[in-house]
Amino acid sequence: MTDGYRVVPAKLATAASGLDGRAGALRTVQQAVAGERVPATAFGQVSASSGCAAGLAKTLSALAADVDQRIVRAQVLRDGLTASSAGYRRADEQVAAMYRSLLPEDPVPSAGKSASSGGWAGTIAANRTKVSDALAAERTRLAGLSDPDAVARSKRRIALYQSILDDHRQILRFDPSGNGRIAELVGSIQPGTRNVGLFVPGVHTRMDTFQSYADLGRSLVAADPSGRTAMVVWADGVFPQNVTTEGAEASYAQTMAPNLKAFGDELRGQVDAQTGGAATITAIGHSYGGATVGLADQQGLPVDRVLHVESAGMGHGVWSPADLPPSQAGVQRYSMTAPLDPIILAQGNAGALEWTGIGHGADPDTFPGVTELTTGHDAAGDVQWGLSSHSGVLKPGSDSWENIYGVLTGGHVTEAPVPVPAVLP
Repeated sequence: MTDGYRVVPAKLATAASGLDGRAGALRTVQQAVAGERVPATAFGQVSASSGCAAGLAKTLSALAADVDQRIVRAQVLRDGLTASSAGYRRADEQVAAMYRSLLPEDPVPSAGKSASSGGWAGTIAANRTKVSDALAAERTRLAGLSDPDAVARSKRRIALYQSILDDHRQILRFDPSGNGRIAELVGSIQPGTRNVGLFVPGVHTRMDTFQSYADLGRSLVAADPSGRTAMVVWADGVFPQNVTTEGAEASYAQTMAPNLKAFGDELRGQVDAQTGGAATITAIGHSYGGATVGLADQQGLPVDRVLHVESAGMGHGVWSPADLPPSQAGVQRYSMTAPLDPIILAQGNAGALEWTGIGHGADPDTFPGVTELTTGHDAAGDVQWGLSSHSGVLKPGSDSWENIYGVLTGGHVTEAPVPVPAVLP
């Protein structure tokens, strides 16, 4: 009987990365050697100089060819290790899924059990396989990149994929094509869950920038010591990548809103099935994500609360409560905008251009029935304003983050002071 052995895909991937680095170093040497030119007078004016120079040139050429062969071998080994890593991961997931299918579903998950034991178990398992395949493909793609920005983006994707696999993250949606589409459940939805957040980010959202939003979800879940809070970070759409041009267009939000509404229906079903309807769901839209949430709200997004954070607007064509359906009458709505955040240039403006597909409806801060919350100070108590505040409001410890947590959990929030009208003499 032979001894058993254990394969660690992460180590195969690490070895592949090491070979890729060695191939890069060899490529540099090969280019230097191949580019070396030996003049006929390199050995002086003696009669044998040209012959010596020709011999050295031949040696350098042979060396360059040998190095080139070694590069090819390293790349073949790298590709083999990468493919093996992906294959072992895929096999692990398939075997795990097979065993899970033989086990009865636990109707009452334990306190620490993730939602992967519930209705999303198959989806999460299938997406792990997709992520494993995407990791292998991205490592191969990275080897052929030279543009520094493209290299940096690729490395961030690889880091995300590796984290998803190593940390057993719960991925509900995954598509690596283009800028990438993804949605992740942070925490668990179980009978004791009482607060579920659905966060939608804005401009510049891509697969390689997703981690920062996932970190926000983690900070909110970790802040609840009772473990009754979960977050879904939803980036399952094509987001605008340019603030000044694409950011003003409603088409991105109009395309994403129906998908967000459909996902909201699915989320509500999962939450109600696990909690018996005892948990509330809060949709949180940041920047362009606010306009997307607003349009999904107009389409009947099944949530209990909506929070606009530095939001571009209530949604294209949403100017008054009359523009929302009766199903949304009981939804609590909140908004916050840091002082002098440039987003104020978009809020409530472009009404005259709405017919062109530009603009995002009313200003959430002044929309009837919306409670405006205070923001403008970071965790240290320093004033937070201007361009940096647009994303700074999401940082833990800031007054805005505290208000996000308060809305999500139905706890304490700090309302913005009501402006006192000037009294003329």
